[in-house]
Amino acid sequence: MKLLKGAITGGGIAAFFFFSWIIQLLWNSIVVDQLALVAVKLSYWQAAGLWFLLIILFAWAGIGVAPTMSKQWRRFVD
Repeated sequence: MKLLKGAITGGGIAAFFFFSWIIQLLWNSIVVDQLALVAVKLSYWQAAGLWFLLIILFAWAGIGVAPTMSKQWRRFVD
């Protein structure tokens, strides 16, 4: 529960939705329109899903995690 409370406080949910929107804008303008690498534009919820998967990937790998947070995570998991 402490881990969930820490993730939600400080505007974490608002930041998640904001960055989902940013990812959608960047993907649709750069990857699709400018570079024409793919022809598929992302919807907002697809961008949110992509962002969520990236968060899980980097959290699992421990990239960008403060040492104190990794200690708390290990205590939570054990």
